[in-house]
Amino acid sequence: MATATATNFNQKLEDAYQLNDSRLCVGLDPDLDLISHDKVIELNEVLIDATADLACAYKPNLAIYESLGNQGYKVLESTLSHIKDRCPAVPIIGDAKRGDIGLCGNAYAKTILDYGFDAVTVNPYMGSDALKPFLDNEGLGVFILCRTSNPSGMELQDLRLESGKLLYEHVAELAETQWNGNDNVGLVVGATYPGEIRRVREICPQMPFLIPGVGAQGGDIGQTVSSAMNGDGRGFVINASRQIMYSAKDASGKLSLDEAASQRIRQAALKIRDEINHEVKMELELSATV
Repeated sequence: MATATATNFNQKLEDAYQLNDSRLCVGLDPDLDLISHDKVIELNEVLIDATADLACAYKPNLAIYESLGNQGYKVLESTLSHIKDRCPAVPIIGDAKRGDIGLCGNAYAKTILDYGFDAVTVNPYMGSDALKPFLDNEGLGVFILCRTSNPSGMELQDLRLESGKLLYEHVAELAETQWNGNDNVGLVVGATYPGEIRRVREICPQMPFLIPGVGAQGGDIGQTVSSAMNGDGRGFVINASRQIMYSAKDASGKLSLDEAASQRIRQAALKIRDEINHEVKMELELSATV
């Protein structure tokens, strides 16, 4: 496995923003029903090669690779190696949603670091004990689940506390204050709830947000940008997985790996990146006139 990078994640993300003029995170979540399992490495390499100058981050979801057993770990390692060779300035977020305590929590953090991820997604339900193994690594970005994009997230995240705050607001406040001693915390907020994104931005004025939920889940890019961006037009990355990957489908509905598919992938990613940038530009121009 690769060793973890010593570069601070926030700075690496900022550098990637500027390098590729991008706030687009490309999700590497292969649909195993649409491609032979022995072709997943090749699919990921096509996705990476087609978007290397368009992405500010890549995000593999570990569950998909783990479902392939030993083969999946090899696929993941090969994919990470290809990103580091092809676009070393672009950070990689391990979408693991980990959260445990003691030996298990330490083992989860060690695995993420050993793979060489620049950032990770974590679940705060067990509190700071479960977050500490990740937060203690200053160079590692830690995206904490806050207000997720799935509809049933409200079953817990919208619960009102005795203080009057909603639970997701309390998570955001903890992330902004006592959890962020190493300035390496970010939050996962779903594009399907732009009002909640805006509220979290009020609580966390500069914190980086990882935003899933555009495209297939129905999130609107314009509303997302308006709600998420900080005063500099940054502070967030919007993840797109299926929108980009599914553009590689051929006439049979399977994922193709030929040059035409690569071009479709590139055009899909370019469209999303440019739409995000357009919305940012419009918001900055609007704020300048106020």
